[in-house]
Amino acid sequence: MILTAMMVSTVTAENFVTVTVQGETVDFPDAQPFIDANNRTLVPIRFISEALGGQVSWDGDLQQATITYDNKVIKLVINNKEITVDNEVRVMDTQAILKDSRTYVPVRFISEAMGANVEWDSTKYIVTITLKRDTVDLEEMTNKEIIQQLQEYPYLENDYTKRIENHEWLVNRYDENKVKEFVEIGKNYMETFYNVDYRTYNKAEYVEKLKWFFLENSSWTADDRIKRNNEEHINYWADMITKKQISINAEFITDETCIYTNGDIMIRGRMNYIIKSCNDMEWLKNYTRYGNVELGKKYTCVVDVELANFAGHSQEKWKTAERLVTDEHFITPIKEVNKLKIND
Repeated sequence: MILTAMMVSTVTAENFVTVTVQGETVDFPDAQPFIDANNRTLVPIRFISEALGGQVSWDGDLQQATITYDNKVIKLVINNKEITVDNEVRVMDTQAILKDSRTYVPVRFISEAMGANVEWDSTKYIVTITLKRDTVDLEEMTNKEIIQQLQEYPYLENDYTKRIENHEWLVNRYDENKVKEFVEIGKNYMETFYNVDYRTYNKAEYVEKLKWFFLENSSWTADDRIKRNNEEHINYWADMITKKQISINAEFITDETCIYTNGDIMIRGRMNYIIKSCNDMEWLKNYTRYGNVELGKKYTCVVDVELANFAGHSQEKWKTAERLVTDEHFITPIKEVNKLKIND
């Protein structure tokens, strides 16, 4: 649906634009959506792309933003009406701009390029985005086939370096055993953090296991946009497991061929999971994007676990792994699975 239907050319201070994705209001903490001179709703690219499950990289030399989403590559250049979706050039009727050092993009074109439906409420100034959640069948796929599929997704660039090196380059630099250790850190982190059961877990033991993956004197911002130091973050999540009666079964399928570097070490894997119990799904949906699902159903997505070399750079309260977790990047949106075996 065209977002400009029945819209006036300007928005007063009282008419704030609200954006919702799957019924959840997108939080724009310091850069708000607005309507441009072409009567198009523009939003900060990073917040809207990540809300839809994509990842954004920025090329300052080309003034180009690249969104990676479910094996799609979407590119926009500042002050240019062309948008490229998987090498197909399309022309928008407005353009991406820089405003207050933030990249703003037309929400309809970006959302629809990522496969979502968009509606505009001209009386309440609300953009409603609905994801087309696909259903997939993984039962017949072997782990080898899943690994081959993981290797087909494009690698993520970061905002600071354009150099990307693959598994073979890392093996030549570190040796094969060290690369396997890095992959195990990423896999063990995902299956430790997201495999929980409030009825049986021991908080003290769980917290000690999680500390292994994090630098003590650093911080973490969850999807609720709240920044907590790592110790506080770990204990907060551990407390919520009991308080919210959370039970999740998860597996992270990967191997040493799925590792690459873009400056940091990236471990790519397929995350399969089911949330069996939670007495406050609204909280879980706000805290983590994995929670934006229904209880009792099986889901899957492709995720890159980002590891950085912080070990030994400070006096630690606890022992840590050689490479430490700094972020998780969704490569594909979360999809419901028809048939999937996850070990209980």
